[in-house]
Amino acid sequence: MSADELKAALRVVLPEVLREVLPGLLAQPTANDPAPLLDVDQAAHRLGLGVSTVRKLAGRCEMASVKSGRRLLFRPTDLDAYAEARRRSPERVKALAERTARNGEVK
Repeated sequence: MSADELKAALRVVLPEVLREVLPGLLAQPTANDPAPLLDVDQAAHRLGLGVSTVRKLAGRCEMASVKSGRRLLFRPTDLDAYAEARRRSPERVKALAERTARNGEVK
């Protein structure tokens, strides 16, 4: 097969292959392409909070957010970290009770 014949064959096959493969490749997040940002409504739904509560928390910098123009956006990992930091587990409750007792703040 000559170089010209190979080029002609590639011109025919390559577009077909790209049409099949490219959408799947673009849909997969990579290490350099993090998960898409969520808007306030999506963040509120993910956390089980009201939209106004999410706006207030972000405004007071108690919840990490990204400001893009007038839009307030959130990384899913930041929302997960916020929820985890406020998670009540038996271990955390016990540690808090012990710390409070050591400080003599038991009422």
